[in-house]
Formats: sequence, C-alpha cells, structure tokens
Amino acid sequence: MENRPIILIVDDRPHGVAKLLDVLGRRYGSDYRVVGHVSAHAALEDLARAKASDEDVALVIADQWMPEMTGSELLLRAHELHPEAQRALIVGWGDTAANETILQGCARGALDNYILKPWAPPEVYLYPVVGEFLAQWARTHAPALELVRVVVRDPSPRGVELRDLLERNGIPHGYYDVGSERGTKLAADAGIDRDRLPAIVTFDGRVLHNPTNPEVADALGAPVVEETEADLVIVGAGPCGLASAVYASSEGLRTIVVEREAPGGQAGTSSLIRNFLGFPRGISGADLAQRAYQQAWLFGAKYRLARTAIGLYADGDARIVRLDDGRELTAKAVLITTGAEYRRLGVPRIERFDGAGVFYTAGIDHAIALRGEDVVVYGGGNSAGQAVVHLAKTARRVYHIVRGSTLAANMSAYLVDHIARLANVETHFSTEVVDADGEPALQRVTLRDAAGATRTIETHALFVMIGARPHTQWLEGVVARDRSGFILTGSDLVEHPARLHETSLPGVFAAGDVRWGSTKRLASAVGEGAVAVRMIQDFLRER
Repeated sequence: MENRPIILIVDDRPHGVAKLLDVLGRRYGSDYRVVGHVSAHAALEDLARAKASDEDVALVIADQWMPEMTGSELLLRAHELHPEAQRALIVGWGDTAANETILQGCARGALDNYILKPWAPPEVYLYPVVGEFLAQWARTHAPALELVRVVVRDPSPRGVELRDLLERNGIPHGYYDVGSERGTKLAADAGIDRDRLPAIVTFDGRVLHNPTNPEVADALGAPVVEETEADLVIVGAGPCGLASAVYASSEGLRTIVVEREAPGGQAGTSSLIRNFLGFPRGISGADLAQRAYQQAWLFGAKYRLARTAIGLYADGDARIVRLDDGRELTAKAVLITTGAEYRRLGVPRIERFDGAGVFYTAGIDHAIALRGEDVVVYGGGNSAGQAVVHLAKTARRVYHIVRGSTLAANMSAYLVDHIARLANVETHFSTEVVDADGEPALQRVTLRDAAGATRTIETHALFVMIGARPHTQWLEGVVARDRSGFILTGSDLVEHPARLHETSLPGVFAAGDVRWGSTKRLASAVGEGAVAVRMIQDFLRER
C-alpha cells in the first residue's frame, strides 16, 4: 500500500487534468500521491478503493461542470467516503452560474472552498490555495513537529493546561503519558523525576518539572522586557488588545502589552473563524492571534507574557500597573482589554474533572486525541458552534447540548446551517449537563431536559462553552463597573461622563468584551481597539 496521502483531481477535460497533475505533482509529489481522473464515477471508485485500503485522502479537487455529475455532487459523495479530506471546487473566472453553489456549499459544509481557473501562473493563483487546503488537513493528520514535549501522568489537569498554553502560543509540541512506551522512554532519556510531573522537555534538552506559566514562557524564549516605562500599557492581548498594540505602536507610542496566558484571548481558542474580514477560507483563532502578535512586535510593541496585572493606581499624571511578579509598569495611559474568562458550571461533581475530561477550549490536539470517540459540547454560542464543527471532523459522534430552545438566538447563521448538515452531530435543545462520573477521569455525563427526564452519555470529553465573565476582579474599587463586573466608560458614567472608552479614572481606558455595552464580536473588538487608541492620543495631546 502506498504510504503517501492522496491528492485526487477530477476533470472531464483531459488537458485540464494533465495540467493539474503536472504542476501539483512537481510541487507536492514527494509528499503526496497526485492522481487524476476524467470520469467522476471512476474517481469515486478510486476513493472507495482507498477507503477499503485504509489510505489517507488529503484533498479532492473537482471541476464543477462535468457530464456524469457536478463537482459539488462528487464532493458530497467523496465526503461520505473520506470525511476528513479537504474538498475544493474548480470554477472558471466569471462563472456566475457557480456562485450559488460555492456560497451554499461553503456555508453548509458541502465543500471547503474553491479554485479559480485558469490559474496560471500557479505560484500566484494555485499553490497558495492548495497549500492552505493541505495545511488544514496536515494539522490533524501529518506527523507533528515537536519542539518541546510534555510528559504527564494521566489524567493531569495541569498537563492539559500546559498543552493548551503551548498550542495557543503556537509552539509545536508532543504530549505523552509517562506510562506509555514513548513516555517511559522520554522520561528515562531526559532524566525526568516521575514524582514531579507534569514535566516539559525543551528543544535544548532542559527539563522543567511542574513549571509555572512564567517559567515556561521564559524557558521557551519569550522576549525579555527590561523597560518599565511606556506611553501606553495595554493589559490583555486578545483581539482588542493586539489591535490596539498594532495601532498604538505604529503611531509611535511606546507600548507594553501584558498578557497572563497567551495572545488571542477567547478568540484564540477558536478552531476556525470564517466570518472575519479578509479571510474567505477562514482562519484559526491561534493563527490570527500569532499574526497580530508579530505585526505589533514589528512596529515596536513590547510584551510581558505569562504575567498577570494585579493592581492599578494613579501617581500624579502617571498610571501604574502592578504585576504578579512584583514589577510595576509606569505609563502615561493604560488600556484595559482583558476580555472575559470562561464561565464554569459551578457543579462540584463536574468541576472535579477539570482537565481530566472537562475542557473549556477545543483545539487541534483535542480533535486528534478524540478521533473516533463520542464527545459532548455544551453551549449555544459561536464558540460552541465552532467546536462542534471542528470536533465532528474526527469524532464518531458529537452530542451538542443547548440550554435554550434554538441556536439562532446566539449563533451565527452560517454555523447553525453547517451544524444542521453534519450527520454525526446530535443536538439536544432545552437540556442541561447536571452531573458527571468516572474514575480517575471523566467517563460519563448526565443530561436533564426541560421535562426533568435524565439521560446518561458515555464519553471521555465534555467541552463547556456557556459564555464568559469579565476579568476585572483586580480592578475593584479602582474604576466603575456594573453589577456583573463590566467596566463603565464614556457616557455610561452617569455622574462624571468621560470621553469615549475612558473609565472613571482619567487616563485609564477600556475596550472590547471587558467594556459594558460592547458587541462581543471579534470584528467589533478589533475596531474598538483602534478607536480606543485614537481617544488615548487625544488624551495625551491634551495633558
């Protein structure tokens, strides 16, 4: 059996197939087996043989207009045979008849995207698109690069936290149970103390036993910032904070960004964001965050990663941010973009499995680890919807549990439509997760519907995505907040109205999800970050 995964091309025009075989074979032939067919039926037979032989199919490319069936029909049937393969539809420039097929197909998950023909030169019009398809497939199928290795004794809540921290910071890593064959060898070769797990083996061979987040960040090369004075300190590196850092640093403001976990915030955990401007094929939250992080860094922004702001006060014209490592940052202005933190269920019998089967993010590692298993996603918003779509690619079945009676109230229409067409997703409305059991890790959860009837589902993974609350406890008594902890700004400060985005403490601003009245959408958070910088510039000019 051929070990290379398959790129399969289907086009009834022999010349079209031959050209694609040539250019894709030259570019990808060493890693993929590129095959072509002029018959849709023959292509489906080939895909069936590949399935019977347990061969991987990475990408299926089909021309839309073929005599035996349309390309979109072929891709649907290909998906039944190889649900994890990427699917691309070939359409001609200006082919308006294919527009509706593309729009509906992408929205409903019938295809992943399209390729325009003619595509010469391929370096401009073909390779970048095909590269995106293959990169998406390779994230969950190709052998992973491991710059660092995490060794745990499962179940390990702290080990899961470290794995998520590495993934969100874009650091390629491996994750091993010390009881496995590979984990045992790693522990022996690296000299890991089994009584001090979890441990991280760095790319230069050092071992960090049960490290803190700052220790991990420092060991893996997080930039060391000696400066303690700046024009602007931004607290929080979610989309809003990163956008603010880009605009502020590009305008010449000396900017320091403080982030307690990883760049990207809650959006950084999203597996695929398809409704953000400029990314028609979608982008993962982690990729988007890393791009913004690098963009701000190139403009001169400095970062204090894996550090938490624990205090804020005014000293004359200066605004002082106190960090948990004992340092204090002095700035002319402060922007709070701490966003929100995941809301917990508050049920002790469920919370005890935190990191041992109960998770609050659904990353690539989860999809790989849970391949072929039954999983439960609890939540009715966009984050939950994205998790359902992502996990359904590899899970045997996804149980989607929603407390409300509909998805339409809190979820984007494209996600609602996509989920409705996933054959391995079972959605339960007006239902709650009320209990969990297992030893030593999660093995089953109990559901209760509106009528009071209960049901038990056997599963090793419950993803809780029921919203978030503002991370503002550290600001109690410093700036005005509402009862839920959201920061009041501008005209919402009834007693002492301030400029747009300014809090009750002059020189301290807030933007994004942490601000009362914000839209709670990625694009609006980015926009608020840009607007807040403009308000800060006005404030600094008037000082």
